[in-house]
Amino acid sequence: MNEYSPWKCFLLTFRACCTNMACAPFFLLAAIFYSLYYCWPYMAQLPEHINVAIVDEDRSPLSRHIIMDLRATPKLNVIQVLDNRPTAVDAMKAGTVASVIAIPPNFEKDTLNDIPTAITLVANGAFIVKSRTSMAGVSGPLENIAAKAIAAHLAQYGIPMTELLQSSMQPPDLIIQYMYNTLAGYLNFVVPIVFIIIFQTLMLCGAGMLMNEWFSEPATPMPLLLACKHPLYLFSLQLPILLICFLWVLFIEGAAFALHGVNSFQNICATLTGGIFFSFAVSALGILVGLLFKTSKFVIQAVVTSSIPCVFITGNLYPECNIPIYMRVISWFFPSTPGANCMLRASQAGASVNEIFPIIIHLICLWILYSLISVFLGKKLVNCLKI
Repeated sequence: MNEYSPWKCFLLTFRACCTNMACAPFFLLAAIFYSLYYCWPYMAQLPEHINVAIVDEDRSPLSRHIIMDLRATPKLNVIQVLDNRPTAVDAMKAGTVASVIAIPPNFEKDTLNDIPTAITLVANGAFIVKSRTSMAGVSGPLENIAAKAIAAHLAQYGIPMTELLQSSMQPPDLIIQYMYNTLAGYLNFVVPIVFIIIFQTLMLCGAGMLMNEWFSEPATPMPLLLACKHPLYLFSLQLPILLICFLWVLFIEGAAFALHGVNSFQNICATLTGGIFFSFAVSALGILVGLLFKTSKFVIQAVVTSSIPCVFITGNLYPECNIPIYMRVISWFFPSTPGANCMLRASQAGASVNEIFPIIIHLICLWILYSLISVFLGKKLVNCLKI
């Protein structure tokens, strides 16, 4: 047993990570497929038959004309026509409609007198993809319908035909104001966050499957046996997973994001610092997951199922104030929560190391916590291992 130095245990574990078919697909292949195909479903696709509510606070012939045309548009499904905004907003929050179109008071009067006015299109910014697609799907028909309806209405008031033709061919300006998720960029905001959860899921599945294989063997492999006996060997078991995770972070934040045009590495030093400490926390959690599940065959089910809520409880994709306090507390114990906050600020927004320092401390604390629990579990499992 003395011939197995920590360095040799590291090499044996690294080789197993790259060759054992139970874990190698997670460690070596899955991230490539995610990096190439993840963005495709969101490229230039607009939804059909979007449920909308219309708030008509003008109640004029012009507003009724616009509503009639919106009802006749195949892409839109007008669920309600209301006279107050709070009721429409409640319907949107309840999920009955995806967007709210609001025609303001005096819209017809202001239009006839060339006074600036606007039809408001509102979507729920807490739902990134749904909001983005519904806004894109509604805004096109709304612009065209409003332009033609206004031109037809103005014709009744003696406006020269040349001006009417010109206005009907040039839709009104669409001015977008983001009230939540002001970056409003799916690629530059959501994708980096989701990839952090993908990293975490792949590394936990890989580590869990590797440990599962080792615990199931007739004789426990020496790296695992020594790791359960001594913290130094436990770290040598963790180190290969840490290295693989960090290399994938560099690949995704670098080459993959560059390929898709995602803003990244805005602060190189902070990005590298955040990436390495995120890898520390994830690799330590991976070892802990492996020790907890041992020979259980449900490690993938447990990890994948828990990863889905991790997307939302980071506090970035969904307003943190709407997340129950117990869920926020739980989220503090997943590396993806500080990891997403760290990488989004450092790599995408250019925050400095000093600015992300509290998040780095959070990741270090998680690494220490997982490692201490793993040492404790390892001591309890020593007598159960097969020599």
